[in-house]
Amino acid sequence: MTDKGNVAGRTTGFTGSSPEGRRYVRRRADLPITATVLTQDGYKSFEGRCREIAEAGLGAIIATELAVGEIVSLEISLPSPYQPLKLRSVLRRQKGLFHGFEFLELQPEQRDVILSFCQAQKQ
Repeated sequence: MTDKGNVAGRTTGFTGSSPEGRRYVRRRADLPITATVLTQDGYKSFEGRCREIAEAGLGAIIATELAVGEIVSLEISLPSPYQPLKLRSVLRRQKGLFHGFEFLELQPEQRDVILSFCQAQKQ
């Protein structure tokens, strides 16, 4: 179930942009991303690359293995004319350095930016 003010929907896999089995079509991307998590020693940030993005979440390669279920703050650097996005997410899938995140508490303005970016990526 999707609630535009709360959970954006579930991601159901890692690769491709096929709508089969997915609620939202994913678009390939190559964007800088920073993932920040709260650890016993405080906040730790990890750099990575967003490889695909959709209305409900994104897939990224991050240079550390995070734990499934972990709440992660993501900052995505989108190309001009977009401003960087800061999003709360939960890690739903992890395989090696590839991580599948579901957005949490996505604001309507954030959703609009993501949709606009995804539409611009259509070929």
